[in-house]
Amino acid sequence: METLYIVGNGFDLHHGLPTTYRGFSEYLKREHPAIYDILNHVISYHFTDDDLWNRFEENLSFIDISYLEDHINEYIPCPASDDYYKDLGACTLEAQRMVGYLTHDLRNAFAKYIRKADSHHAGKEYLINLDLDGFYISFNYTRTLEKYYGISADNILYLHGTHDDKENIILGHAVDPETFREEQYDESPPEGLTPEQREQWREYKADQYVPFLDEAREELFSYYERTFKNVSEIIKTHSSLFNRLVELKHIYILGHSMSDVDIEYFEAIKERVPQHCQWYVSYYGANEKAKFEATLSWLGIPEHNYTLFELVSLRSGK
Repeated sequence: METLYIVGNGFDLHHGLPTTYRGFSEYLKREHPAIYDILNHVISYHFTDDDLWNRFEENLSFIDISYLEDHINEYIPCPASDDYYKDLGACTLEAQRMVGYLTHDLRNAFAKYIRKADSHHAGKEYLINLDLDGFYISFNYTRTLEKYYGISADNILYLHGTHDDKENIILGHAVDPETFREEQYDESPPEGLTPEQREQWREYKADQYVPFLDEAREELFSYYERTFKNVSEIIKTHSSLFNRLVELKHIYILGHSMSDVDIEYFEAIKERVPQHCQWYVSYYGANEKAKFEATLSWLGIPEHNYTLFELVSLRSGK
């Protein structure tokens, strides 16, 4: 294997397919309003509304778990109720429902959105020159390479799955779930308290403890595990391919943002390819060009080993 293509969402967008996360937000609002409403309530992102969707996978790690805990607390049964014992599991059931919306249901809705996008026709004017004998790692969930270029599925690794195999789609953040658990279970008292104040703090925490909420909280925390994109495990799964990267002479990165949520893949690739391997990276606009220059430098790829170009420059007939 001498030539590897790494294909991202910008590749599909270049071909006119409506696959943006902003478009997904509009699809959710229209077709799955319950999921849309929950996402907008529970993602505690630090940027603008546009960033919520433009950086959607990264922002899946910014779930406001305290909001969800407050929500399930509303299902704590009243001890005076005749149905008290029957309703003890209500909190856990509601936690399961909320997490289901944010994981299984969200993934299925995304698969339907991509399937609809994949049904759009890409005109011949969008086609670019590709080495049909190269190998392709696709981060996309569409089958654009097969449909419009006739590339065999045997020469494509759909790293995160495809829309027609929705149960195996990988959609998520890259933050280790244990990070969230450690933060949540840090029960140390605030600094600067007197011994008396620390004792009052412990008594307060004991009064707040509701034993049967533990199961519901564990269900909430399962969200982080179910939306975790475990890059190291994915690389191990495809180790036979990654081990062949030592043969590479050329890498083409087409329409991939090289964002934080996927950067570990590029680190793994950089570690395995020969030093003389040439990188060709497409960009869209001056801002992205500058960003890629910084990213490639951070990866340790010298300037003489990479070329930046606009994807339209590869159009057939040019």
